[in-house]
Amino acid sequence: MHAFEQIEYSDVALWFNEEQIQDLVARIIEAGMRVAWKETKKYFTLSVQAEEESHWLTFRKVGTRYRLRDRHYNTSDPRFEKILQHFIEQVKGHAVIKMFTDGQLVVQKIRYGEAEQIIKISGASKEVIFEKECSVSMEEVMEALRRHDAEERIPALTKEVDYELAVLYEAIGAKDIEAVAACKEKLAKLHHEMIMLEV
Repeated sequence: MHAFEQIEYSDVALWFNEEQIQDLVARIIEAGMRVAWKETKKYFTLSVQAEEESHWLTFRKVGTRYRLRDRHYNTSDPRFEKILQHFIEQVKGHAVIKMFTDGQLVVQKIRYGEAEQIIKISGASKEVIFEKECSVSMEEVMEALRRHDAEERIPALTKEVDYELAVLYEAIGAKDIEAVAACKEKLAKLHHEMIMLEV
């Protein structure tokens, strides 16, 4: 995972609580990188300085949570990559990770902190290395809902609703009618799932 020449993170979606923000700062310092921060009523911003690159991590405050605003990062520093990877897994975030090494490209799609698909591309050759299976019957779904498995979905579902509400708020402010409609449609689906889980 760490033997790369360049790594690119895109479509990054991460939500932190205050304790996780403090852990993030501590890990950056422990890794030997310099960090400075600035906090306002709406934003919390970290400036991370590695040996040959710097990064800005800007979080928007939404209630008691922090949503990472930046959705794209490039790095060749394994320390920064390791920290970002750790928190994608810990907070069950989403990302598309592209790793470049020896003329090859490895693309990893992560949803809820877990790899859904890993693809290796070399020239015109494309190989699916891993793909998460998602073949369940309706009976299995209903049984899962009746069991306590649904309780594990509720925190992630709440994060999704919070995220969509924040996106909707920004879309309304920008008067982006299409984005508002898309957010409302997604929120309706999430609301239906919440009812199914009896949240």
